[in-house]
Amino acid sequence: MMAAASLLPAPATAAEGRYPDKQITIVVPFSPGSATDTSARIIAEKLGPRFNVPIVIENKPGASGTIGSSFAARANPDGYTLILTSSSTHSATPALFRKLPFDPTGDFIHTVRIATIPMMLVVREDAPYTSAQDLVQATQKKALNYAYGSPTSQIAGATFNTVAGAAANAVSYKSQPPAVTDLLGGHVDYLFADLSVVTNFMKAKKLRGLAYTGQKRATDFPGVPTLAELGYKNFDLVVWVGVAAPAKTPDAIVERLNKEVGAILQDPEVVQRFESLGMQVAPDSVSAQKAFALQQRDIWTKRAADAKIEPQ
Repeated sequence: MMAAASLLPAPATAAEGRYPDKQITIVVPFSPGSATDTSARIIAEKLGPRFNVPIVIENKPGASGTIGSSFAARANPDGYTLILTSSSTHSATPALFRKLPFDPTGDFIHTVRIATIPMMLVVREDAPYTSAQDLVQATQKKALNYAYGSPTSQIAGATFNTVAGAAANAVSYKSQPPAVTDLLGGHVDYLFADLSVVTNFMKAKKLRGLAYTGQKRATDFPGVPTLAELGYKNFDLVVWVGVAAPAKTPDAIVERLNKEVGAILQDPEVVQRFESLGMQVAPDSVSAQKAFALQQRDIWTKRAADAKIEPQ
């Protein structure tokens, strides 16, 4: 009888049973205005009333998202410090750093995916390039610079160089919003950015889209062809955002977070808000998100190697 009893799940501790009973902090490893920050704020707005506790967003940008990620990895695994994960911090960084201060999969429990985010190749509206082909040809005639403000935009730009034959120099920024600012100011020539970051600038006719990484054309920008339509079929990178907790966070808390965030992502108003930013909600189970995070880590690492990006 004792052996059978040992197979039963452990009962929740008193702390787990009361969860949550105080403020929850969601760490965002990038600046305000980034896709991860926007996602965190939408989720926090809805999660606070469901849990009846304050949800605070703490931006910790820098070092391609590794500062905020390593902070969250070291947090107490009690469910009160979470992190907005992304393809930048948890898929792409292993390809860019020889030694990370955290393990993107081992130091976290990937709790739920929030959304996937296609990227847009953009130039200024007054740029002389009216197509991706024009841009590629221009890079072969004179030195152009592309900006990147995240590990995913870095690998996307380098992958585009590889598959399209572009020859441009990379310029690094702490996050995507300042990269967009410098593009608008004429300091760089183009960039791949999360659609959510550049949508308003495209609608305001300040930026022009040349190519889109989604499987089909963006609803709001039907005139912009996909990279696959342009013949660049090896560009298979998926930008994503999710929620994770530090490793060893109790299963009961992780499942509760998965359930509540998943319910928020079923709300039609929330779905519409994400869609208006070019983001497609994609909630999943804890086990599915763990498998997805591992798979994406392999894909982004391979694409970075193919693009001959040397880890720093």
